[in-house]
Amino acid sequence: MGLITGMIVGGLGGLAAVNILALMARNSGRPHDLTTFTSDENVLAKVDAWANEHGYRLVRDIDGNRVYRKGNNTLTSPMYLEVSQEGRKYSVKSYTQINGFILRGDMALTGDTFIAKLPRSLAKKAQNTLFASLNVPGLP
Repeated sequence: MGLITGMIVGGLGGLAAVNILALMARNSGRPHDLTTFTSDENVLAKVDAWANEHGYRLVRDIDGNRVYRKGNNTLTSPMYLEVSQEGRKYSVKSYTQINGFILRGDMALTGDTFIAKLPRSLAKKAQNTLFASLNVPGLP
């Protein structure tokens, strides 16, 4: 009986910890990094090629707004890149999402908090290669 009780308490404690991290991410005040630029190039084609090369998949494409995702929340938080276009102007949102089953929190890739440090670092490195190919300053 003690083993089962320990398993239940451990599971609930883990669930509570993940939800606390999601709440901290939600309240961080920085849900995403935003990069805006203008370009005459076919940026969306470059983003598609980059996404394919770096393991991001297109999860939504509505009215010129594309959302790419890497990861499925198994071992690390999923990483996102959102691209929107208005004429020659492009906006890119970069973030990771912490899914606490009850709460979800988006967090910018830049910053010096310990929360989701590994996925934020991996996403920032990959997305900076995209920005370099577009001749756009990368994330700090």
